[in-house]
Amino acid sequence: MKKSIVIILAIVLITCSSNSTDEDITDNIETITETSTTIKIDDETISEDTTTTSSIIENYTFDNEKMSPFTGLELPPELWLKRPRRVLSFKIDNNVNARPQSGLQESDAIFEILVEGGMTRFLAFFYDKVSTYIGPIRSARPTDPTLVRPYGGTLIVSGATPGLVPQIRELGVPVLEEQSPPSMFRISDRSAPHNLYADTELVRSVIDERGFPFNPPPGPIYKFGNNQDNWLSGSARIIIKYSDFTSIIWKLDGNQYSRFIIDGYAETDEAEAHNFITRDGYTDIIKSQTVVVIQGPIYVDEATTLPSVLTVGVGPVYIFNNGKYIEGTWRRSDISEPFDFFDENQQQIFVPPSTQWIHILPLSGEVTWSQS
Repeated sequence: MKKSIVIILAIVLITCSSNSTDEDITDNIETITETSTTIKIDDETISEDTTTTSSIIENYTFDNEKMSPFTGLELPPELWLKRPRRVLSFKIDNNVNARPQSGLQESDAIFEILVEGGMTRFLAFFYDKVSTYIGPIRSARPTDPTLVRPYGGTLIVSGATPGLVPQIRELGVPVLEEQSPPSMFRISDRSAPHNLYADTELVRSVIDERGFPFNPPPGPIYKFGNNQDNWLSGSARIIIKYSDFTSIIWKLDGNQYSRFIIDGYAETDEAEAHNFITRDGYTDIIKSQTVVVIQGPIYVDEATTLPSVLTVGVGPVYIFNNGKYIEGTWRRSDISEPFDFFDENQQQIFVPPSTQWIHILPLSGEVTWSQS
């Protein structure tokens, strides 16, 4: 009988020890569980209360009605109760003569995409956010509709290579080109073509008047969640090289990354802070809490002969948040569908709900990171 008691107590001790180990290796919410162990000695029953600590992953369920499809964060009621029925995506210039841009810091999310000459341009999405001064707006490229389509959004551009806009519309993405003031306007202190700006809500009114179809509430383009227990530390500095002419550096500052750019077309080849500027002249550095890098094959679009990045198929993905990172693979079978991210063990990767900057990088590009 005593031997049986020793075995039972050993099992209890091992269980407690195992729970303690789980607590040390996870960053999840701790729960305290009270249990009762009953031991029978001869005809006497002895009950002993024990307390163990275990870890669970905080439950996360995306709510289309109350959460942002661009950040995964819950919105205050005054936003989601009055949210518009359209997603707008503005194509923003990133030429050296277009910086500092305006309105990027007010957007819901930014996608950065390779264009010709080794440069990049942005897609600035607006759904729950607004800006009275977003720009400079430039022309469309073939990769754009593959990123706008999942959100059911409208692409706002300043023209495009002949034949491209009809091609984008055939893919199911409405396009709005340059409009007259006040919805779009050219500013006097910039030279064309780097001087076209817009007011997001006035543009929204133009789209309403033209009867563009409403899109249903969009879901995220990849899965958000709070399970990052298998992420690694060591990404306080991230370098994303698009080409010999464009490299982006993100430096951890608190719980956000600050953006710097090395531009081969600029007067200096040193990294410079990439700032935004408001209409009244206030300027500050661009920041994001999460940086996502989706790499795909580069190809030349047959209709336009423009370099494009394939966003359907399979490719590498890198995600950085608060100095931690994870590498994996993305999969996607159609431009109307979201991306799925998987780690090396083929487990789903969940992106932390937070502000997002998404790089669409060719496979010829490079991604490196370090702790300092």
